[in-house]
Amino acid sequence: MKTKEIAFISVFTAIIVASNYALIAFPQIKLMDSMVFLSGYLFGFPVAASIAALSWLVYGSINPLGAAGFPLILGLMSGEMIFGIFGVLCRRIFNIEKRFLKKPLETTLVLGAFGVTGSFIYDIWTNSIEGFLIYQTVDGMILRIITGIPFSIIHQISNFAMFSILVPIFIYMVTKNISSR
Repeated sequence: MKTKEIAFISVFTAIIVASNYALIAFPQIKLMDSMVFLSGYLFGFPVAASIAALSWLVYGSINPLGAAGFPLILGLMSGEMIFGIFGVLCRRIFNIEKRFLKKPLETTLVLGAFGVTGSFIYDIWTNSIEGFLIYQTVDGMILRIITGIPFSIIHQISNFAMFSILVPIFIYMVTKNISSR
């Protein structure tokens, strides 16, 4: 990895962990998903995967609500990487920097859809793993998915807002700064 990528991983991981602690009173409302998406968009999957894994390693291990423990933390890390994959896909499919200036409403809706879809997949993945670890049955997995629906809805709504408002602004600001140098 390049020095710039290592610095980016360090800074984004620190921002994610600090903001997760700051928002701990609001479950399912975190900057983490949008930051991992943004890192995938800007630097590719290896950087996004590193940020996802390191962020969950710290936040999942040192958490006032309780540590995630092994092997759940591996499920959370791998689930978070979905947002990095979505960032890479978004970069390949859409040119947000140019699209945002021409079609801002469409761009925000597309990014919001990435956030909602990523949240849906992440919540199904992590809830099913947690259900299996607790109950060790398929019925337990289904039960955990069902009982997690209210939290999933909050997660999807908050990610729609963050992905449609914050992500295009960050992409535009970062790419404009990089290209102007």
